[in-house]
Amino acid sequence: MPTDALATTIDDRLDDYRDRLFELLAQPSVSTTGEGMDDAADLVVETLADAGLDARAIETSRYPVVYAERGPTDGSGAADGDTQDDVPTVLFYGHYDVQPPGDDDEWESPAFEPTIRDGSIYARGAGDNKGQFAAHAFAVDALLAADAFPDVEVKLVVEGGEESGSDGLREYLRSQPAELADVDLVYVADGPRHAVANADGVREGKPTLIYGNRGVLSVELDHRTANTDLHSGNFGGPVPAATNELVEALSSMRAADGDEVVVDGFHDGIEVTEADRELVAAIPDDAESIAAELELTHFASERPYYERLLTRPTLTINGLSGGYQGEGTKTVLPAVASAKFDCRLVPGQDPDAVFEAIETHLDAVNPDVEATKHSTFPPMKTPVDTPAADPVDRALETVWGESPIELPVLGGSLPAAYFREVDALADVPVLVVPYANHDQGNHSPNEHLDVDCFENGVRTSARVIEAVAEDL
Repeated sequence: MPTDALATTIDDRLDDYRDRLFELLAQPSVSTTGEGMDDAADLVVETLADAGLDARAIETSRYPVVYAERGPTDGSGAADGDTQDDVPTVLFYGHYDVQPPGDDDEWESPAFEPTIRDGSIYARGAGDNKGQFAAHAFAVDALLAADAFPDVEVKLVVEGGEESGSDGLREYLRSQPAELADVDLVYVADGPRHAVANADGVREGKPTLIYGNRGVLSVELDHRTANTDLHSGNFGGPVPAATNELVEALSSMRAADGDEVVVDGFHDGIEVTEADRELVAAIPDDAESIAAELELTHFASERPYYERLLTRPTLTINGLSGGYQGEGTKTVLPAVASAKFDCRLVPGQDPDAVFEAIETHLDAVNPDVEATKHSTFPPMKTPVDTPAADPVDRALETVWGESPIELPVLGGSLPAAYFREVDALADVPVLVVPYANHDQGNHSPNEHLDVDCFENGVRTSARVIEAVAEDL
């Protein structure tokens, strides 16, 4: 790890950065319920401004998008107010909203009272995504304090609705914001770092560079047969059970001898290149360690683990409800049943087209099953040979002391594809560089961000800014 003025400055200011992160984590910001959202947006603006960025909240019909920027400085350290077309521009994306904390009793310490325990920061939003987007702001602060801010434009877009559909972000981006017209690289720090099994079979996080993300389509199915639940002895047989028919409809979408989706049109448009497959083949195969860690008796597919995860779409039933769920038995013939499922989509798939294919399939199987589309994020992909990866790769190796693991897409979903709706960003590379530990537990009780991941996130963002100034 370097020992130059920047490195020394970051080391000297880490306690302050942790304190400022704790302020963000102590502020609830649950977009699905609205809890704390207005105060959270104000706090994000204040945090970014304190780090030396010109920050403001942009109102949307949902929650504010926070925009911030910092350009090259003159000799006095004041931001140069003139737009400098001859310097590269990097746009960092993040989100300040978090998932609901869930059951308080499942948290070892309160969700909005950040606590350091066993080398990790425990709080809702620690890794997803406050600890990751804050690293970008603190990197700017450190570069300025070290008098090392290079000839580069740094911009941040921090939204407040990623956990509930990113409606505000999409509204902002559809306005074709002029402030994003000169961006050369969109950089997303979100999600967990990739983990690789060590000699003892224990998975350890590695620096990670990802060229896109899978998309997601969330669907709810509702089905009604009779106008009331019935006695299964008096009516069972001739009268259909809603539960039976719904399970049959769900089963019809998946192959009987595997996990492949068999809906006509579901796979249309898939774009997995040979270069993508080569990246996947180079990922260390730690399937056995994953199976042991999760106490699995088998995998759902015979395909190699990462080939199945990153190059093929999925259909996963998230939940089923219907009939009697109490203690003991009840001989009921259910009249109502429902299910929720999601589809993880790979580059080239269109969530809306996939939903239409599912609707068409279900209409043919059972026209009484009603499908409702909920949240969607489209998949996104940057070519793996993009020159923009070179400075990021170098920054990661500088901070972590090893070359990153490269993945064609993140297994999870992000709203990064929406940046392509800005005409000026249609062909701009979008790279995903997660800083969080692989076991962060985002969306779960006891979410946590390892302290070293947070600190190295600050260092990585600072080195990326330096490297972008040199290479782009």
